[in-house]
Amino acid sequence: MSTDALDGARPQTRTSRKRHAVLDAARRVFTDKGYNASMEEVAFEAEVSKQTIYNQFGSKEQLFHAMIEDKVSEMIAPITAAAPDADPRDVLMEIGRNYHTKVIAPDNVKMIRALLLAPNATAVLRELYSHGPSRFARTFADWLAVQHEKGRLRVDDPILAAEHFVTFTFGSLFLKRLYGVPAPLDMEDAERRVSYCVGAFLRAHAP
Repeated sequence: MSTDALDGARPQTRTSRKRHAVLDAARRVFTDKGYNASMEEVAFEAEVSKQTIYNQFGSKEQLFHAMIEDKVSEMIAPITAAAPDADPRDVLMEIGRNYHTKVIAPDNVKMIRALLLAPNATAVLRELYSHGPSRFARTFADWLAVQHEKGRLRVDDPILAAEHFVTFTFGSLFLKRLYGVPAPLDMEDAERRVSYCVGAFLRAHAP
C-alpha cells in the first residue's frame, strides 16, 4: 500500500476513534444526567471540543439517536452476522446474552431511569423506542420468518414471537433494576436465564 493511501486512511481512523469516544462518553453522561445532559458535559467526558461533537453529530438529539443506533447495531449483530446455516439455538443464545449485557444491564437501566425524569420524557422515550426496541424487533422478526421458511422453526407470527422472546428474556431483572431493587449483573445467572428462555422458545416453535 502506498504512503498516500496510508495518509488518506489515517484521518478516517482518527475520526472513527473520536466518534467512538464521543458515543462512549455520551452513554456515561446520559446514564448519570438523563436527557438533560449538556453537550459541554459530553465533550468534557470525551476529552474533545464541543465543536467536534457538533461537527460529527449536529445536535444533542442526533447524538442521542446515534448512541441508540450504535447500541442496536450491537444487538442485531448476532442476526446480521449469522451464517445462513447457523444453528438457531446459537443465534438465540447470543441475542439473549446481549440483552443481559447491553439492554437490561444495571448501567443501561440506570440511564432509562434518568430519562424518565426528563421534562420531555414522553417524547424522548418514544424516540428511544422507535430507534431501539422497535427496530430490533423488526430485524429479529425478519430472521425468525426466514427460519420458518427454511423449516428450522415454526413461527406463524414472527413479530409476536420476537416480542415474546424479548419479554421472556427481560424476566424480573429489568423491573427490579428499574424500581431500584439491587440486582447486579451476574454472568453465570444470566447464562442460566438465557439458556432457560432459549430452550422454552425452541420447544414452543419446534418445526
